Amino acid sequence: MCENDFKCLHRYKKMAYRKVNADQRTQGHSPYLDNDELQATALELEWDMEKELEEPGFDHFRLDGAVQHHLGNSQSPDLDLEPIQPSSSPKGRFQRLQEDPDYISHYMRQAPKSNRCSFFQILKVFCTALILFIFGVVIGYYARKKCPSPSSSQEPNNAHIYHEILKEIKAEHIQQIYRDLLQFPREDDVDIAMKILVQWRSQGLEDVRLVNYSVLLDLPGSSSNTVTLKNSGECFYPSGQQCNRETKTLHSQDLLYSYAAYSAKGTLEAELVDVQYGTVADLIRIQAITNVTKKIALLKLGQSPLLYKLSLLEDAGFGGVLLYVDPCDLPKTTDLTDKAFMVSLNGGGDPSTPGYASIDGSYRQNRENLTTLLVQPISAVLAKKLISLPEDTVQKDRCIPLQWPAAGKTIISLNIQSVTTYKTISNVIGYLKGATFPDRYVIIGSHHNSLNTYSGQEWASSTAIITAFIQALTLKVKKGWRPDRTIVFCSWGGTLFGNIGSYEWAEDLKRVLQRNVVAYISLHNPVTGNSTLHPVASPSLQQLAAESQSFKCVEKTRCPGSNNSSFLSEALFPVHTTKTEELDPSFSLHETIAKLTGQVTLQIANEPVLPFNALDIALEVQNSLKGDEVDIPQLLAVASRLRDTAELFQSDEMRPANDPKERAPIRVRMLNDVLQSLEKSFLIHRVPPGLYRNILYRLDERTSQFSVLLEALEHCKLHQSNETIQAALSEVLNSINSAQVYFKAGLDVFETTLAGKK
Repeated sequence: MCENDFKCLHRYKKMAYRKVNADQRTQGHSPYLDNDELQATALELEWDMEKELEEPGFDHFRLDGAVQHHLGNSQSPDLDLEPIQPSSSPKGRFQRLQEDPDYISHYMRQAPKSNRCSFFQILKVFCTALILFIFGVVIGYYARKKCPSPSSSQEPNNAHIYHEILKEIKAEHIQQIYRDLLQFPREDDVDIAMKILVQWRSQGLEDVRLVNYSVLLDLPGSSSNTVTLKNSGECFYPSGQQCNRETKTLHSQDLLYSYAAYSAKGTLEAELVDVQYGTVADLIRIQAITNVTKKIALLKLGQSPLLYKLSLLEDAGFGGVLLYVDPCDLPKTTDLTDKAFMVSLNGGGDPSTPGYASIDGSYRQNRENLTTLLVQPISAVLAKKLISLPEDTVQKDRCIPLQWPAAGKTIISLNIQSVTTYKTISNVIGYLKGATFPDRYVIIGSHHNSLNTYSGQEWASSTAIITAFIQALTLKVKKGWRPDRTIVFCSWGGTLFGNIGSYEWAEDLKRVLQRNVVAYISLHNPVTGNSTLHPVASPSLQQLAAESQSFKCVEKTRCPGSNNSSFLSEALFPVHTTKTEELDPSFSLHETIAKLTGQVTLQIANEPVLPFNALDIALEVQNSLKGDEVDIPQLLAVASRLRDTAELFQSDEMRPANDPKERAPIRVRMLNDVLQSLEKSFLIHRVPPGLYRNILYRLDERTSQFSVLLEALEHCKLHQSNETIQAALSEVLNSINSAQVYFKAGLDVFETTLAGKK
């Protein structure tokens, strides 16, 4: 998540499951990872916890090499999962310790030689024997207490327990929960959160809390934003409809919410400049032919994060931006050409309290606008009108991307009026306390939404899946079972405005979460299609995701790839139809995702040794350094040392997982502490807007190199300076070295502990 929810969960291992169309695969960068403090291993908690958690969004890794499995017909796929086997790494099991088990004490006594025994001698012998007997009983009692019998040391059959829990998750239950959620009147955030809390408690989850924060939201004004052509005087709403009274009453909320939250406000009259996707190459080309100062950019969404592209346009001197989605970047089955959309320019959290929680008494900064640009999303229909695109440019046999004609100049007036105000947003946090390690958290996150049409059913879909999993777990808990580690269920508020709920919670509990969070699993927008199951995971969780049936196809054919532009999910389009039930009428896809999510959650929460793969991190680092762009000897050398150390750590220090009889609790706890923080070394403090703090997270599946290095190379081309690339290389070098030192320190601790034991 968190990050399709934690950018704050950036410091934790993260995983997200989504069902997507074959032609609408989820991109590497998700706007709902949920928060940087939570997403360390996979969670930034952005947690962008989803992107969000995004954390985390979380926030994402594609398992491109995973084996594909068939689900069968979408109406009745085979959802009977095989009993789950505990995850194992190729080199991740403890070998039997070579210790001498034979410790035998021999006692020999000589018989008395005298044939005569006086009464006192007999009494003396009797008393001595009695004392020895009592002493032996006491020693035997405590020895038995300290060393339990083999029968008591046997571990429960986790695979059987998982199967018993997951079989209780049924499609019809998820569907009923989903429909019940949609019956809620669409009131404010607090009301919806309270109803989710009541529902979770009714399923048997006892410890459920409502956590409120007062945050700064940027909401639409009383009238819609407008775009006016100066040469003709025609006025248009963002959807492309002309400004008149009839359209004002038609889907009025759609008109109002077609805006960019936290954009600059006001009116700007300027020339429109087509910058295509706003890449560095696009900007170099445009700046070579015209002065862009205070002009308005016509920008396509996609290919790189919106916040990053806006930062480039702002630095170049533009005064405004019109955003649109090129129809050629959308699936052929999707027609959104006449619809505008909403975006948020907030990187995460309450803008008035950057880096700290919005609790009572916190200092509030004046940050109503998060950019100097006037930003307005528009429909593709309006984009065509603005560039006077001839109708014959659209052909039936192929899609021609929108582009400004060779000759032409358009002056427009852009009017943006949104209103900033403080409102209360609520998170629902539920705890299923662990029996063995209650201070270790496995977090599952989704979001809820109070807007009637924007992302209107996604929240109900993800919340229904989490609720069904809670129901299955509590049935087992009532029979006396509990997971080893605590499972935390979260429904985030304020996600549409920049993962605010997950960020604020992560900032509020920052120290606790940094110490306790093991992993974050995001369920933001779990069903967007019916073709391919697409999990996204941190490097250390990729093997677990692959083992958990990572890819399934509904059709009994090979899952086709995707040629769509990335980052289109940053646009939130209005939804007026029962889209979720059209995609999955039987809710069998929901059941599959719920069971796979439950399977992974149970393994992380219940396996004695965390199912994380240290070597996969080292391999990911080496893969990210391939290519001429980053052929730096120092980087390659330290990456090689990291791999050697990770191999040694995984083969030598994960041996106790092989035999429960030789599993020392203290040693396992030490091992899990190391595994829990594997990816924190790769968090960097400063990153360009829109990029992840965890440098292991790729922005896009099309590239394999470190995103921070690729961005620095682009920056070098734009500004003709290598200062940024040198700084980025230093960040990456120090991160890899820090990880190698971390693994080495873990090895040293175990060697010292073992030597002390001997």
